[in-house]
Amino acid sequence: MDANPILAETIRGNWVENRHRGAFAIIDADGIIIASAGDIERSIFPRSAIKSMQALAIFARHADTQFHHSAEELALACSSHNGEDFHVEVAAGLLGRLGLSEADLECGAHQPINAAARAALRALGAKPSTLHNACSGKHSGMLSVALAMGEPTAGYANREHAVQQQVRASVEAVIGEPLSEAKCGTDGCSIPTYAAPLRAFARGFARMATGTGLTPDTGAPPNGCSTPQHPCHIWWGAPIMPTPASWRPSMAA
Repeated sequence: MDANPILAETIRGNWVENRHRGAFAIIDADGIIIASAGDIERSIFPRSAIKSMQALAIFARHADTQFHHSAEELALACSSHNGEDFHVEVAAGLLGRLGLSEADLECGAHQPINAAARAALRALGAKPSTLHNACSGKHSGMLSVALAMGEPTAGYANREHAVQQQVRASVEAVIGEPLSEAKCGTDGCSIPTYAAPLRAFARGFARMATGTGLTPDTGAPPNGCSTPQHPCHIWWGAPIMPTPASWRPSMAA
């Protein structure tokens, strides 16, 4: 296909300085394309955009009922975070309940995204830990999946590990496309990331938002998603998945 269309321009003074090409897709849960531009069949790496899909492994393996994840812990598992104190505390709390610690996280350490949190660490003369990693919530959730499956926690980030096999299966079930080793890389937090058509991920998010085609077997949470109820536990740049009506608990008296 021809090059993707220009979707944005930056202007300096009276002249276009940069033009940015891209593709987008708005697709409903049945796969009907509502609007699109560019090559939506081209495979792309979704990376952290699909944390909520990856978190379905927690429910598919019933780690949520075995370890009683709080709504805050689930929200943190579904998205990137800023590395503020309350983010660190939530991730550390889940790890402690699992009998694990930050040493078991395989995501690596980086400075908090939040500027105030970075400044606070510098003021203390402290170094960031794996808990400050924007993906520590997701990784803590994956460790709970390993324990629920009776698998070793060491190496849980490797693509051959049973946890990553389950995560891959959960994403495949949502997007309706197989994920191939031929299109696999390593994400910034050490777990595998698979490329698939932009169209498939767009439909996957529609299915996540509506619950269409999702069942407990695919890992659909019985009481919906926790991110809208706890937005402070997610990074401003990450997607917030709305709670589908079909997953909401009954409000009947």
